[in-house]
Amino acid sequence: MSSSPVRPQKWQHSHLLTDGGVFYEELLDAIGGAETSVDFEYYIFSNDALGDRFVSALTSAAQRGVQVRVLIDGIGSAPSGPEIASRLNRGGVDVKIYHPAPWLSAGYRWSLVRGDWLYKFFLFALNINRRNHRKLCVVDGSKAWVGSLNISAEHLPAAAGGAGWRDYAVALRGEGVHFLQRGFEMQWLSRPARLQRGFLAQHLSNRSRRARRLKNRFVTSSVATARSRVWVVNAYFAPTARLRRALLRACRAGADVRLLLPESSDVRFFPSLSNHYYSELLRAGARIFLYRANVLHAKALLIDDFFILGSSNLNYRSTLHDLELDVVVDDAVTVVKLEAVIAGDCATAEELEQERLPPPTLGSWFWYALRYWM
Repeated sequence: MSSSPVRPQKWQHSHLLTDGGVFYEELLDAIGGAETSVDFEYYIFSNDALGDRFVSALTSAAQRGVQVRVLIDGIGSAPSGPEIASRLNRGGVDVKIYHPAPWLSAGYRWSLVRGDWLYKFFLFALNINRRNHRKLCVVDGSKAWVGSLNISAEHLPAAAGGAGWRDYAVALRGEGVHFLQRGFEMQWLSRPARLQRGFLAQHLSNRSRRARRLKNRFVTSSVATARSRVWVVNAYFAPTARLRRALLRACRAGADVRLLLPESSDVRFFPSLSNHYYSELLRAGARIFLYRANVLHAKALLIDDFFILGSSNLNYRSTLHDLELDVVVDDAVTVVKLEAVIAGDCATAEELEQERLPPPTLGSWFWYALRYWM
């Protein structure tokens, strides 16, 4: 593989967020102080107590003259999506749903694309394996938040009434926010994705075939040519053959390759699917840690002196199918913070050993055979 095509550029400011409660309060405060615009794009927008707070904040912003646009996914936000959309719209918010599910036809009113019921039904059928898994909030075109958290109480700490899922997010300021907002705009208008100057420099989107190809190439080449380390944190690990080979190449080159993965998952079969990849990686010299404190939902790659963080899992679904969004950050202070967070999470996890690795089961072979859709 060739070397990484573009090195990341510095954001004007970035800071890491690993506590769901802090993350949501920061978003709510920013929405509450918005002056011109709020662009809000989330795979899941739950109809729970946390969702109610965001409905109130977004409608309040719209009612004081702020342009508020909300885009949610028709499957991720089912079955509450149509109700959430209706509540937001009554409050003056512009709302769209990405490929609403046919069994929730009320959501067709909010469909991202125009056309009659039959057209939207066939569009859903043609794109049933592609969801909008992106997670983004942009306020006033100058501040942005990207990460693994949806608008759902599951991501809140247990003390705040949540399920205590482990997530990572990053808040950003600087010129790069323009690219994030422009990407939202193209999605909102259902316009063909056009690669912008600086595409691979600060953010990684996959709204077109070319963008997806460039993003995947950037990730795999960055891993394969890592000089010192590749630290992986991921909720659903079932890498493509190219990424698997890149990880093995980094191991053979002497890089410190660590994988922090969930011992148990909200998608119950996924740990057994991930188990298929462990033996080869361990033999090559990688270290694998299974997070057991709670559900690990974070998605991050710490490579040498920069990191990639966002909504993408290291599985076929994120690589080949779903719409995803990640950012590239090389701010030294933020990189050191993420390094400390990952090291701390690994310290509380169980490190796997080759001789104690359980063999794949019949059930795990079944899921492995279906990995292309997972």
